[in-house]
Amino acid sequence: MEKSQQIRSRIKSVSGTRKITKAMEMIASSKIRRAQTRVLETRAFTAGIEEVITDIASFSSGTVTDPLLSQPEHDGTVLVLGITADRGLCGGYNSNIIRLIEKTVKELKKASRTVKLDIIGTRGRNYFRYIGYEMERIYENLSDYPKFLDAREISKDIITRFLTRQVDRVLICYTRFKNPAEQIPSVRQLLPIPIFKNSNHVAISGEDKSLQSKIQSIGQVKIGDKSCRINPEFIYDPSYREVLGSLLPQYVYTIVYSALLESTASETGARMTAMKSASDNAEEMIKELVLMYHRARQQQITMEIAEIVSGAQALSVTAD
Repeated sequence: MEKSQQIRSRIKSVSGTRKITKAMEMIASSKIRRAQTRVLETRAFTAGIEEVITDIASFSSGTVTDPLLSQPEHDGTVLVLGITADRGLCGGYNSNIIRLIEKTVKELKKASRTVKLDIIGTRGRNYFRYIGYEMERIYENLSDYPKFLDAREISKDIITRFLTRQVDRVLICYTRFKNPAEQIPSVRQLLPIPIFKNSNHVAISGEDKSLQSKIQSIGQVKIGDKSCRINPEFIYDPSYREVLGSLLPQYVYTIVYSALLESTASETGARMTAMKSASDNAEEMIKELVLMYHRARQQQITMEIAEIVSGAQALSVTAD
């Protein structure tokens, strides 16, 4: 059994660790409510844009054409935008999203696609640099409090590369926030913006010649999680084409910003859960170490008493 002094030193060390993890848990707890509120507000804003886009696509006379909707003839180059954290100590958050990014890249390469990788977050950068994978763009220091201006700058660069045909498709890998204890690594197509028919979710590109007839035969179209309203009666000024042309870039900005907020909320929730688990484990360890300390101390006292008794007996024998 360890000496009582050594056990006391371990108790002091674990107690210091518990203080740190408890402080980190409280900080994450204070941030999670604000992060969750921002996520819910952004989801509502995104849903509003999707409603307008689907309404325009559903009743416009003629084809809906826009470069951001146009599906390229050859889907040869795919850009993957992965969102990770800048810091660790958040459980399996980083490992889960990095695993998804790596899986997505491997599947695209297996399908004979050329893959370009953009990474947001220091943890993702460190991992892919360690395995020797080349990254096109790296963005850091965004996970604590992402701003819309940051998302817009990232989106503008992506849109420029898409319009100049440097990439044919853009996927975004992020962690969708469900609750503080559960986060879902997800993949979403960012560009070209997918507009689906409700019947079989086949993408309708801007190059289709008979979009209106398709819509009339299907009844509805869908973008994201939103379907168009029945018989919309809006008048768009100056025209639905110009309104759509202004909305689509804003939609891309919003999707990237929403993914950043979802990832931040997921990271905060994962950190709060991980630090709570670490604090609880430290508490249990301290209890076990205290018991070990008392046993060691009791054993030490027993040995000292035995030595005193033996010494006293030896003295009495000598005196006799």
